[in-house]
Amino acid sequence: MTGTSFELRERYLPHRPTPTLAVTGACNAGKSTLVNALLEEEISPVDVLPATTCPLIFHYGETVSVSMNGKFLKKVQSGRELAFLLRQKNIPSNLIEITMPNPQLKKYTLIDTPGLDAANQNQLLQEIIPRVDILLYLFHQRGLDDRDRYFLHRLKGSSFLHNLPGRISFWINSNCGHPDGSALASTRAALSEIFGSEVPVNYVDTRNRESVENLRQFIEVELALLILKEIEKQLKEEDRYIPRRLAGTLSIKDDGHFLCAFWDIYERARAALETGRQFVTLQEMRSGIRARLDEFNRKIPLTHACPQAAGESWQTVNFSLIKERLQNLLQRLLKEPALKATSIRNRLKELAGSIANDRFFITLWGPFSSGKSSFLNALMQEALLPAQDKPTTSSVIRLHYGTEKLAVAHYPLQVTIPLLDEREGEVFLCRDELAVLNDWLQKPYFLNTLRGIEARTGGEFSQVDTAQLHTLLTRTQNLFRPPAFPVKFSHHVPTITRPIPAKRAAQAVKAVRISFHNAREKTYHLADPGELMEFKNLITAPEEAILVDGIDIYHPAEIFQLATFVDTPGIDSVHTRYAETVTSWLSRSDVHLVFFNGRHMLSSTHREILRNMVFPDKWRENCFCVVNFADTLNRSEKERVAAFLRRELASPAPPEIYFISALEALKDKNNPAFNQFLRRLERFILARRGEKVLMQRIEQIKELLTAMQALEKYRRELEEIRLLLKQPGGYRVWKMPASSRKG
Repeated sequence: MTGTSFELRERYLPHRPTPTLAVTGACNAGKSTLVNALLEEEISPVDVLPATTCPLIFHYGETVSVSMNGKFLKKVQSGRELAFLLRQKNIPSNLIEITMPNPQLKKYTLIDTPGLDAANQNQLLQEIIPRVDILLYLFHQRGLDDRDRYFLHRLKGSSFLHNLPGRISFWINSNCGHPDGSALASTRAALSEIFGSEVPVNYVDTRNRESVENLRQFIEVELALLILKEIEKQLKEEDRYIPRRLAGTLSIKDDGHFLCAFWDIYERARAALETGRQFVTLQEMRSGIRARLDEFNRKIPLTHACPQAAGESWQTVNFSLIKERLQNLLQRLLKEPALKATSIRNRLKELAGSIANDRFFITLWGPFSSGKSSFLNALMQEALLPAQDKPTTSSVIRLHYGTEKLAVAHYPLQVTIPLLDEREGEVFLCRDELAVLNDWLQKPYFLNTLRGIEARTGGEFSQVDTAQLHTLLTRTQNLFRPPAFPVKFSHHVPTITRPIPAKRAAQAVKAVRISFHNAREKTYHLADPGELMEFKNLITAPEEAILVDGIDIYHPAEIFQLATFVDTPGIDSVHTRYAETVTSWLSRSDVHLVFFNGRHMLSSTHREILRNMVFPDKWRENCFCVVNFADTLNRSEKERVAAFLRRELASPAPPEIYFISALEALKDKNNPAFNQFLRRLERFILARRGEKVLMQRIEQIKELLTAMQALEKYRRELEEIRLLLKQPGGYRVWKMPASSRKG
């Protein structure tokens, strides 16, 4: 297969320019790594942080040279010198063109593009993509996100995709390890909605030689088919004249002239037949390559919960038992005859209520697919929470200590469903929510549970019935339908929507509020496989998750005795309301674990929230930056990520940064980096919760009892509890003496 497209072009289309292949996609999707793999040289800048600042166009040339913005810069002696030059951060250029004697570049010109932001999107659509023959679109392992969707919607409206097959191909880079296939399925579904037909999507691992070779052969076949189509078009133009020219040869009297004319006609006819045979061969090769790609997709390893390893389990200070012991002590104190007629009794009663209502929250937040749910699974040492490459968590999940594995979903009396989302001056339609509403309107059993429906089209909610709501939803979705999109639909929600100006969106339904006859709760016994599967479906299915006002999970993991852990939706999801949900929780949280994906650092949305919303000075000292997927980073990359975070979060006291791999910790409970982080977190909580909360209450109780000699036994018991809280953190568990237990 090597050289097929090049040989076809040289033979039949010698004056045709070299085909152009561009690699594009989001920041840190691995585009430059893929370009280097295709060139088999480390040329294009690669970093865990965004490194490609402008398009790099690689041409074939006998010498290595660099041009910037159309002006020749310099000749370079070697590929190593070229790589060093491209890694300079102060190169003022909108476009860099490179020539080098790489054999791959005889087959196609290769373009490496920067990650998608607003400015780069415009340059790509206006300057780069119009000159491209084939576009290779690379997604990060977590699949398609909001910025990808917006760019592809704009790309669909361009002239580039007048013939989609062969012009663009979609790939998910599985170089972060442990892909579970969820991003592949969700990305295929999203692309089918955008383009109106099924679109192939495949995994590629830029670190895997077999995977890169499969992609290389795919590119070669697609380029050869592109060249053959041009050859076929050219030959068809001439083919119409062959019978006439053949008839004309019969009048040639000179044998030599006759043979020359006949031979020319024969060669052209043979070329047309050969082109047809080439098409058949290449189609067979395309089928074979696609079969290999499908086989590679099926090889993607699934991450399963691992059985608990032998050895000592994580043990920690049991705040629940200490609280219980304090409450037990106060209850016994309040029954003491010596306190019945004193003001001390009222103060002790207030302290008992304060301790009973004490809560300590550790909130996990960050972009979707940064490993928050996997981290909690590692704490529990079993995969109870769905953890996928695509966005999974859509509501707040609180994890508490409990002796039995339970999940309680809370369904409120009233649910408000937003239908519009405003970003960067444009209004977007919340398609998932609209689809759920339309689905509910078709279900009589669901409608019977409703007490009322309200719609907000202006500033206030107003009562509507189901027929009126249906009319309003139809009008709303038509506002967001692109003008060129077909009128006929098989379902209510358009598969393609477009952003519209805020002024026009004033005619749309902004939100729908649904009231139910009864609030309810549903409990799942997570030790039961059937109920566990039902619980996971509740979290991941939009039509279920949208009705839930929060989920409480109870689990016997020792770490949950320290505090309540709170899992939150990804802040860079399609919906800005998720960011609002996270922000509201942070105001109640005592400790913040800010998660990052080590291979996909800081989207623009994430950076903005970090700088402007989440880190006022009073919160900074309670924050830990957790860089997940650390097993995919080498030491140098970790140093660069840490420096980048400290620079972005610059302050007098930047948050602490920890590198972990939640998936590795789920496999091995003795993972050193993970347990080191847990010990640091425990010491921090002991200081915050123990010294600043419980210790303060103990001192207040002791002070109230100081003047009363008859209560000496209670003072001794308080001193025992105080000493427990003063112990250093580590692998331990405190138990209540049998004499102090209730009853």
